[in-house]
Amino acid sequence: MEFMEENHIRRIEAETDKNAVNFYRKIGFIITSLGEKYAGVERFKCTLNME
Repeated sequence: MEFMEENHIRRIEAETDKNAVNFYRKIGFIITSLGEKYAGVERFKCTLNME
């Protein structure tokens, strides 16, 4: 968060799979399912907004 403030970053977005989505959730990212972008593989958009 300090890095984001110092560098005037308002949002970070990442895309991941179900194996890593809980990492992002635990540190405060908002998780949105993108569905199956690849056959049988659900992908997630992870967004962290500065308030």
